Amino acid sequence: MISVEQARRLIQRHSNALPPRLTPLPLALGHILARPPRSPSDYPLYDVSAMDGYALKTSDLRGASKAKPVTLKVRGVQHAGDFLKIRLKTGECFKVMTGGVIPPGADAVLERELVVEKDGRAEFHQPLVKSRNIRYRGESIRKGNLALKAGSMLHSRAIGFLASLGIEKAWVIPAPRIALLVTGNELVQPGRKLKPGQIYNSNQWMLETALMEQGLEPAFSACVPDHPNRLKTQVQKALAGCDLVLLVGGVSVGDSDFSKPILKSLGVQQVFWRVAQKPGFPLYFGKRGKTLVFGLPGNPASAWVNFYEYVVPCLRALQGLSSGRVRQTAKLVSEGPNRSFKTLFLKARLKDRADPQVVLLKGQGSHILQSLAEGDSLAVVPPGKGRLRKGEVLEVHPLTQGRMS
Repeated sequence: MISVEQARRLIQRHSNALPPRLTPLPLALGHILARPPRSPSDYPLYDVSAMDGYALKTSDLRGASKAKPVTLKVRGVQHAGDFLKIRLKTGECFKVMTGGVIPPGADAVLERELVVEKDGRAEFHQPLVKSRNIRYRGESIRKGNLALKAGSMLHSRAIGFLASLGIEKAWVIPAPRIALLVTGNELVQPGRKLKPGQIYNSNQWMLETALMEQGLEPAFSACVPDHPNRLKTQVQKALAGCDLVLLVGGVSVGDSDFSKPILKSLGVQQVFWRVAQKPGFPLYFGKRGKTLVFGLPGNPASAWVNFYEYVVPCLRALQGLSSGRVRQTAKLVSEGPNRSFKTLFLKARLKDRADPQVVLLKGQGSHILQSLAEGDSLAVVPPGKGRLRKGEVLEVHPLTQGRMS
C-alpha cells in the first residue's frame, strides 16, 4: 500500500506525452503544438486598407480645411481581392474597401464618412498623417518567423491565426486512444428490466461522459461479465490498440476479481496496487510497453473519485497539458468524521467565495452517487488522528467540468 502522493508521483513518472502527429487544423482544436510552425509568408501579404475610405497622397491635403477643402479626382475603386497596378498620381485618390490593396503611391486612407464625393471627385476637409488606416505588409509577422511556440494550446483563436498564414496542418500531440472496460455479472444497462440480484450499470455511462468532459471519447467501451476468458479477450484487444486502458471492477481480492491476474498474464507490469485512501483503496496502475492501465474499484463513487484524482492528470499529461488540478482551502462548517491512516476524499459543497467554507454532505459511502451528484467539490483530509472539528481549514478540490488549458 502506498500514499496518495506516492501514487501521484508514480503515475506522473510514467505519463509521457504521446508522439506528435501532423493534423489538419480543424481537427487540432484543443491540442498542444508539438513543433513550432513558421510563417510561410508575410502577414498581411500586402499593404491594405483598415477601413472603407479613400487612399491618397497626404501631400495633396496640406492645408485642407472646412473653409478650404481640397478636391481630388476619384481614379477608381479597389475592392478586397482586387490587385490593380495603377500608380496614384498627384491630385488623385482611389476609393478602397476594407482589406483592399493600397494603390502604389498612396500613403494614407481617410474614412469614407469624412469625405464628400460628387461627380467623380472627392472633397476633403482635413490634412492627414502618413500611414493612417493602412495595415502594412508583414506588420503582424514576417515570412520564416516563428508563428506559435511549441507547447501552445490550439484554441479557435490560434487556429484562426495559423489559417490566416495559409497553414493547413500542424504537428500536435494527439488525443490518447482509450479503452473503457466495465466488469460485473450483475450489471444491466439502464432502461432494461432487472432480475433479482442485478443492478444498473452506472459506471460505463458515468466514465464515458467523464471522458467527454475532458474532450475525449473512448475508442471502444464495453461491459464485460466476470468470466476470465471473455475478460481476457477484451483486455487483450484494449492493450493492442490503445494508449490507456480503464478497467473498472475486479481489482480487489474476491473470488470474482479476475482483473489483476489477467493483466499479469498479458504482460502488464504492476506499478502499484492499493492506495491509502477512502474511497478507492484498491486502485491499480500498471504498464505494458507504452500502454498505461488503470484498474478502478467497481463502487461508483470510488471509481469516479479515482478517475478525477488520478486518471484525469494522466490523460492531460499524455496530451502535453498541465495536470489541471485546482486546489484551494476552506473552513469546515461543522464537525466531520474521524481521521484515519488513510487520506479521505469527502463529498462536499463550497459556499461563500469571499470567505470559503466547505460543507460535508451526507452519504459518504463508496456506493452512493447522489451526494457526489449534488456536490461540487472533494474535501481532502490527510492521514491523522482525532475527529474533524468545526472551523478547521481543509484542502478542497473543486469538481471542475470540462477541459482546462
